[in-house]
Amino acid sequence: MNREYPYNETEPLMDELKDAAFEYLLLNPGSEFGDWSKGLIEEYPAEVVDALGNTPNEVNADLADLWETDYTDPKTGIEQKFSEWAMSFANEHAVGIYYFLVDACTDLKRMGRKF
Repeated sequence: MNREYPYNETEPLMDELKDAAFEYLLLNPGSEFGDWSKGLIEEYPAEVVDALGNTPNEVNADLADLWETDYTDPKTGIEQKFSEWAMSFANEHAVGIYYFLVDACTDLKRMGRKF
């Protein structure tokens, strides 16, 4: 997780893990760090191993770092830490509001406007 890439690029395998990490939070409202890290390891094992390796202590430490890492949602352009996304998706109602926001962003893009 400590590799450097030029021009603010990140490792493609890490990007896949970040996408999976966001998806997990979206599909599992109310997740906290423990739920999220365990869920990633169980439901997205290939992404975790490819990006972080298979040494349990290192994986857990890297997931703890990832929890406090920014992620930009490609559908809305909103950037938050994974811990903040978890709070944003605290319950099913909040996830429903997110999907309304995604629809609004899509409509704005069609009109040539930005969110």
